[in-house]
Amino acid sequence: GYVTIKNTGDSDDKLIGVESPAAGRAEIHEMAMVNDVMKMRKLDDGVVIPAGQIVELKPGGLHMMFFNVKKPFAEGDKVPVTLIFEKAGKVEIVLSAGSAKGDAHQHN
Repeated sequence: GYVTIKNTGDSDDKLIGVESPAAGRAEIHEMAMVNDVMKMRKLDDGVVIPAGQIVELKPGGLHMMFFNVKKPFAEGDKVPVTLIFEKAGKVEIVLSAGSAKGDAHQHN
């Protein structure tokens, strides 16, 4: 899942979790090059959203991963997601499922 987060406050906040009723589990992940190999890892400590700044969760970088989905997401589906912030608390959003062809990585 991809989203742009803007912190309009005057202090840093942290995205510490994500939830969705459409998935059994959701996590915040990061993709990074390690020894010329693209690796993905779960960010247990969350993602800092600096005061007055924008952080993008996008293909090839930070993103949300959804596991044990109740029904595979199809292009155009609306996926309810709760972003959980350390200071701002829970923020409800709805993501639109895009084409699987645009996915930045594949799991075999």
